[in-house]
Amino acid sequence: MHSTPLLRDDYQRIVRRAHDNLASLTAPDTTGPGVRPAVLESWNRSLGRLRDPAGVRVRMAYEADQLAEVRRRHPFHSIMGLLRSHLIEPAKEAGLLVALGDEQGRLLWVEGERAVRNRAESMGFVPGTDWSEDVMGTSAPGLALRSGSAVQISQAEHFSAEVHSWSCSAVPVTHPLTGQVLGIIDVTGGDDAVSSIVLPLLNSTAQAAGAGLSKLYSPDSGGLSPVGIGQGAYLEVTGVRPQLSGSDGTRITLSRRHAEIMLLLARNPDGISGAGLADRLWAFGGSEVTVRAEIARLRRTINHLGELRLEARPYRLRGDIDSDVERTYRGLAQGDVETAFNFYQGHVLPDSDAPGVREIGAQLQALIRESLLQDGTWQQLWRYAGLAEARDDSEVLMAVLRLAPPEAPERNAAVVRLEALGG
Repeated sequence: MHSTPLLRDDYQRIVRRAHDNLASLTAPDTTGPGVRPAVLESWNRSLGRLRDPAGVRVRMAYEADQLAEVRRRHPFHSIMGLLRSHLIEPAKEAGLLVALGDEQGRLLWVEGERAVRNRAESMGFVPGTDWSEDVMGTSAPGLALRSGSAVQISQAEHFSAEVHSWSCSAVPVTHPLTGQVLGIIDVTGGDDAVSSIVLPLLNSTAQAAGAGLSKLYSPDSGGLSPVGIGQGAYLEVTGVRPQLSGSDGTRITLSRRHAEIMLLLARNPDGISGAGLADRLWAFGGSEVTVRAEIARLRRTINHLGELRLEARPYRLRGDIDSDVERTYRGLAQGDVETAFNFYQGHVLPDSDAPGVREIGAQLQALIRESLLQDGTWQQLWRYAGLAEARDDSEVLMAVLRLAPPEAPERNAAVVRLEALGG
C-alpha cells in the first residue's frame, strides 16, 4: 500500500508532538504547517468538553437487552444484506472492522474477524458504546457526523490516547428523501483503514445504502414501515406477546391459538387442510369443526388489516406477510448470525402445546443455538444465555468463558451461573 499523507512519518511526528501539548492541557500549536485544521478544531472542542485526553472513557449507551431492539428498529437492519456484500465482507477479508452506528454516534454493529474485534474491545470499540465527539473526542465516526461528510482519522489524530494505535474512516448515511442523517458507516483497523481506496468504497456503500432505503420509504409518509422492512403484514411470535402488524401501523395482539394458526399458515403458503390443522394444533381431541370455529374468529380479527385474507379448502393466507421466524431462518441461511439473532427474541410461542408449533420452535431453537456456538461472538452468546431457554445451558456459558476477554464482567456472572448448575 502506498503511504498516504495521513500516515507519513513526518506528519505523524508533528501530530504526536501537538497531542503531547493536549496531554499537558495546553492548546495545540497552530503556527506553521502542522495538524490538519479539521482535526485541530475537533481537538479544541474536545479539550473544552473532556479536558484530559488520557481521561477519556467509553460510555455504554445501550445494554445488551436494549441493543437488540434498537438494532431491529434501525433502518440499517433492513439493508444488512446490501451492507454485508458491499462493505462488511470485503473489509473483513482485509482484516478490518466495519462499525455501523446511529445518528448520534452510538455503535450498533461492529463486524470483523474475531481476533480483530477482540483487540478493539480493549479501547471500548464494541456495539452499544457511544463514539460521538462529545463522548470520545476526535474520531472518524464522531467527526463525520459533526461535519456531515466523509472523514479519515489516523493514529495520533484521535483525541483519546487509548486509540492512537488505530486508524479509521467514516461516512454518514442520509435519509433518501429528506437528507436527514440516519447513521454512520465506519472502517477501523491499521494503516489500511485510511488507505486511498477506503473513502471511495465508503462513499459508494453509503450511496447504495441510500438507494436501498429509498425502496422502503413511502413518499407520502417519509418514514419506514412499522417493522422497518417492506410494506406487508408482519407476524411476531418469538419470545414476545404475539402480534400482527400491518403496513399502515396497525398492531393486533393475537391470542395464543390465533398466533399458532397464523404461524402454521405462514410457514405453509400452499395451505393446510382442516384435518392437517387439527393435527398440528392439538395432540389429541382436535377436530375440523373446532378448526372452522377458530378460523372464523381469526378471519374477523385479521380483516382489520385489510391486506390479508384467509381462504379455505385448503386454509391459506393470501397477501404479503413476513415473520420474525422467516427472517431468522433467512439470516441463518445467509450465514448472518447477527441479523438472525436480532429477529430471534426467544422460543417460538413458549406457552404453546400445539405439536406443529412445538416442532417449528424446536427446530429453530436448535439451529440458532448451533449457529451461535459455531460462529457467534461472546457478546451474542451472552445475550442468548439471557433467554429463558438458555439460562441453564452450560455449553453456552462455557463458550462465553472461552471467548470473553479476562476483564469482561460477564465472565464472573457466567462462572456464578455454572457453579449454580454444578458445572
